[in-house]
Amino acid sequence: MEINPNPLEFLTAKVQKTVADTQDLANKISAQVQESTNVVTAWVESAPSSMVSAGVIATQEAFKVAHNIRFENLPRGLQLKFARAGVRDGMRNVQEAARVFESIPAQIRAQGPEAIRNFCQDKDWSHIKAHVNGGGSEASNGIFEYFWVNRARGGVDMTAEELAIAKKVLADAAFKTAVTEIVQVTIKGAIVAAVIELVFSILENSLLYVEGKITQSDLVKNVATATATAGITGGVITGILLTICMIFPPIATLLGAAAIPLAVAGIGFMGIRAWEIFCHSDRLFGITEQTQKLLGITEATI
Repeated sequence: MEINPNPLEFLTAKVQKTVADTQDLANKISAQVQESTNVVTAWVESAPSSMVSAGVIATQEAFKVAHNIRFENLPRGLQLKFARAGVRDGMRNVQEAARVFESIPAQIRAQGPEAIRNFCQDKDWSHIKAHVNGGGSEASNGIFEYFWVNRARGGVDMTAEELAIAKKVLADAAFKTAVTEIVQVTIKGAIVAAVIELVFSILENSLLYVEGKITQSDLVKNVATATATAGITGGVITGILLTICMIFPPIATLLGAAAIPLAVAGIGFMGIRAWEIFCHSDRLFGITEQTQKLLGITEATI
């Protein structure tokens, strides 16, 4: 014969189980929050060096892009090259020469004169409508393509398929150039951020080690973790800023100006951090007192 449980005991057991489940869920949430907090804290601690590296490098690169994509900033020899490209007699005026120059993808132009020379080394400015068929030398009637393709075509108009292929060559070259530049600058940003953080982290953790608050293995681990975090953060921020710049080169000047406050803020935070390290060192080693004695400065006595 089955005995029905006491309703009070049954309710009590259910309440205890619910409380236990709730406590277990709260513990799991607390652990996840603590883990997230540790990640955020590590990022904040490394932010100054990351901000400095990203701000300085992004500003430098953005202003370089803004300068390089403008025709008037080209060396005189290159300006003449675009004035004469594909022209049988004479040369184009400045405005048309600039348009021919601007038919090169901005991502390539952004890299400067040497990159432009390398790009043009194996290419002709080809007439879309052949010169012998009445095609003019205005920028709208031409495109850069491999010289052997252009010269093999002779005095024949480009087909729609040939024009599409030429445009794809330009797009592929632009993409490859942009990716290469982004990777290089991202690495630069990561290295600068990591080096700055390495110095600060060694100073901070060495003071904690002297106080006996951490062990030598903790010192090494903390420095390595902070340096790696700063390097990754600095690289990511720099990479994002430069990616925007390479996708939209015309806004490079604005991006460069916007990145300046980032660097300034990072330098400010680093100054605060440096002052905190100095105060910590002063408490441990009496730097101020030793300096006063060395300079013969003593407090007045009554």
